[in-house]
Amino acid sequence: MNLGIGLQEGCGSKVHTLPFISDWRRTCGSEPGCLTGLGPEYDETIIKVRESQTQYLTGKLNTSHVQRRFAGLCPLNALEIARFLKALGAPRNARVYIAGGQPFGGHLGLQPFAAAFPNLVTKEMLAREGELSPYINRSSAMAAIDYIVSLNSDVFVPSHGGNMGRAMQGHRAYVGHRKHIRPNKRAMLPFFEDSSISDTQFGSIMRKLHKKSQGQPEPRYNKRDRDVTAYPVPDCMCKHR
Repeated sequence: MNLGIGLQEGCGSKVHTLPFISDWRRTCGSEPGCLTGLGPEYDETIIKVRESQTQYLTGKLNTSHVQRRFAGLCPLNALEIARFLKALGAPRNARVYIAGGQPFGGHLGLQPFAAAFPNLVTKEMLAREGELSPYINRSSAMAAIDYIVSLNSDVFVPSHGGNMGRAMQGHRAYVGHRKHIRPNKRAMLPFFEDSSISDTQFGSIMRKLHKKSQGQPEPRYNKRDRDVTAYPVPDCMCKHR
């Protein structure tokens, strides 16, 4: 835990933490039947993985990857998340911590985001020499470091739900409703495809869509289908009589 806190402090102020890169690994694209947006070569790799591993052949594949994308079932890619953050007003010099391992597509997979936000850091860049050595082959420990940095960042923006996204949403709410922006993929993606919208209009639309999705308190109203991990308040709060 001390290591994670130390790395977070090393990021400096105004850290925008995005674990979206970890959501575009081969398995995360294959399982819901999504494509990468990186080009035919990379999409073909995803398709081959999906076809060779039967656990990825689910009922979700009854629809096309385009339909799944517009239904909000696919992770945002690097270009989409970059455009989304710019629309919300994130400055180009914002320091962005990339949680997770090597993204699918390597440098190419990250390039569209790095072009918009070049001040990127990872735990490997922030750690002192040898500091991560005890954890290199311990994926859970490495994920825990990312989690601690993400929890203590100024802003958290996931590109997909996923276990980490839901846990982080709930944890940040539990410790004081720290800013957490949940991209409304189903509502926003049609505007990404509309070339007639100016950047100013696009920014206004994105801000309006996400005005109430930034980590504010959200009463559950006893809805049984709400995820208690992502929405712990008020159900998991201690009640004082």
